[in-house]
Amino acid sequence: MHIDQVATVPTVETAQGLLEKDTKVHVWGESGHTEIQGLYIRNKLFTTQAHLAFDEGIVKHEIEMRVESEAIQDEKVVSEAKETADFEHDGEVVARSILRFFKGEDDGIP
Repeated sequence: MHIDQVATVPTVETAQGLLEKDTKVHVWGESGHTEIQGLYIRNKLFTTQAHLAFDEGIVKHEIEMRVESEAIQDEKVVSEAKETADFEHDGEVVARSILRFFKGEDDGIP
């Protein structure tokens, strides 16, 4: 599903002044396809590669649209994507983490 992705974890050196010295950047999720599923900086940043609102139907619709537009041409990729569209996921855990972040309740997280 992912056409783009974060390929490297930012560091104080690569962030061009956007990160303070000793800032800890955490990769909170990964998969075989997407090495960096999300980044977290306490009280500053929470990102996710996942589309939390996507269910099996939306994923399959997206696959079909990409096949029709020829963005996906490999039938093996199409077949695997359709087979995994309904896999169990951690959406509720991620949603709770996002809520904690926006409510300012992540102070106790390193």
